[in-house]
Parts: sequence; C-alpha cells; structure tokens
Amino acid sequence: MADKKPITKEDLAEQLAKDGRMQKGEALKAVELIFASIAKGLVDPDYGTVKVAGFGSFALVDRPARVGVNPSNTAEKINIPASKAVKFKPSKTLKDLVNAK
Repeated sequence: MADKKPITKEDLAEQLAKDGRMQKGEALKAVELIFASIAKGLVDPDYGTVKVAGFGSFALVDRPARVGVNPSNTAEKINIPASKAVKFKPSKTLKDLVNAK
C-alpha cells in the first residue's frame, strides 16, 4: 500500500475541471474553497461537525492530556498536552463503495 500514489489537491481539481467542464484554475479554486469551508466549519463554535451526505462526517474531538513514553529513551516519561483532533466517520454509502467486491 505504501507504493501507491496519493491523490493531491491538484489531481482533484484536474478531475473536477474535466468532469465539470471548467477551467483548471476555477476547479482548483473550488477545491480549495471546499476544504477551507470544511476547516472553518470544524473550528466554528456553533458547529464543530461537518457532514457531507454520501461521503461522511468530520468532527472536532478533544484529546486529553496524558503521559507518554519517549521513543528514543523508553525509560523516560513525557507529558503530552491536551489537544484537538479531527475525526472522520465515513457514511454507509462510502463504506459500501469501498467494500464492494
């Protein structure tokens, strides 16, 4: 799986330009606006979750502070501060598509 090429933002824009019959620059702007809107929705205190029908939902979750182990010196304990993370939950439609045989 490590040898597979990832799809980039430019690849998405190229596909959108081709399928949507638009200029590549416009398509790239549209892709960037979508990602910016998802990010803005996650940090907006009124929302915190972004749901895309047929694809899945992105949610902002709190990760509590914890004590971890220094990987280069396993005897040493380190404090890991609390943080926020983005969690993605795929929709049933996406799960079915990925698991189709």
